[in-house]
Amino acid sequence: MTPRTFRALIALYLLCVVLAVISHIASVPALPEPLRGYVEAQDATSWMTGIGGMVYLVLASISTAGLLLFRRWARPVFALVALAGSVPWDGTTLYPPLEYLFVNLEFMLAGAVIALSWTPAVSARFARR
Repeated sequence: MTPRTFRALIALYLLCVVLAVISHIASVPALPEPLRGYVEAQDATSWMTGIGGMVYLVLASISTAGLLLFRRWARPVFALVALAGSVPWDGTTLYPPLEYLFVNLEFMLAGAVIALSWTPAVSARFARR
């Protein structure tokens, strides 16, 4: 795998993150009332809307930039941030259908980025820094 392909995979991951957020904002109003009320209450009380979400956003941004620049420390930080973001800390989570698609693609791409960052072809780039 070339560095360009690895960076393209990270870009695709970031695109899925953005599309998941946009689809959440766009599709929540179209949900039936009981589900919309649940999602709005979930959004209001989620750890992602407070200090925890800000820390997560900063760490995710820094680790993703580190991966793009092939910094050795970025691999474990990105893996921990991806794991923290995939755990349902707030209990039962409801995703509108389109958001569910992009969130699952985001998780799969994050796993691929993590796994590929440790393969010999890409890992050599991290070792040089």
